[in-house]
Amino acid sequence: MIDRKDLLKQYEAHVDQEGLFIKTLDQLYQADAYFETQITDFLTPDLMIIIEQIAAYHTEVTVHKHGVFTDAERQKLFLVPAFAESPLATDYMALLEVRYNQKFNQLAHRDALGALMSLGVKRTKIGDIVPFEGGFQIVVEYGLKEYFLHSVDQIGRAGVSIKSIPFDHAIEKVTQVKHVQGTVQSLRVDGVIALAYNCSRNETKQLLESGRVKINHLLHTKTDTLLKVNDLISVRGYGRFTVNEILGTTKKDRIRIVLALVSK
Repeated sequence: MIDRKDLLKQYEAHVDQEGLFIKTLDQLYQADAYFETQITDFLTPDLMIIIEQIAAYHTEVTVHKHGVFTDAERQKLFLVPAFAESPLATDYMALLEVRYNQKFNQLAHRDALGALMSLGVKRTKIGDIVPFEGGFQIVVEYGLKEYFLHSVDQIGRAGVSIKSIPFDHAIEKVTQVKHVQGTVQSLRVDGVIALAYNCSRNETKQLLESGRVKINHLLHTKTDTLLKVNDLISVRGYGRFTVNEILGTTKKDRIRIVLALVSK
């Protein structure tokens, strides 16, 4: 059984001003205590991980993730009590496709998100936005589908057309990766970030201590945290990267590593 007070204390650092952590925790409690399936908002990866951990250790609730796109970053959690069946994702989210004339306009992810949020819609009601040549595919709260279909006819200065499409028409997300190879004294996170973004250890220390660094989607503030292969490091304002390979040591006992940097 969930001890709400104890969990709020344990995860105090993750309590956000919008109240999303508390709202989702209460939904998990509702699913566990009253056997009522709950559908969350679109959550960030760190919050999904935390809720999955709490569900696994403190409840008998099964957690299903749905974000339409393969490896979607923002997803809904379906919190399903024991012996209950998971609802259909198509009842709770919709996939929209937006197209515009690329000859006269160039739109970015932030333009599409800004256009939707300018209608008074919260970020938690919008999933991933995936661009393609001449448009975007956007996952949204199902209840807002018709509103967007009838309200969005322009993004920036570009006139757009928008329609609802089936989930199996979702495109694959394309990620641009740059590989950086170098040496570090150790696999401490501050030194590895310094290599990734060519900054000083003092700068990386400030990034960590100011809460701008996540490792595998969870906030980390300690400079001496050790990394390993496949760890994902996100640095707000810089981007994210993975520890791709550890190639051994040099004659001076420095560690040779390869990082895979993902474009912002």
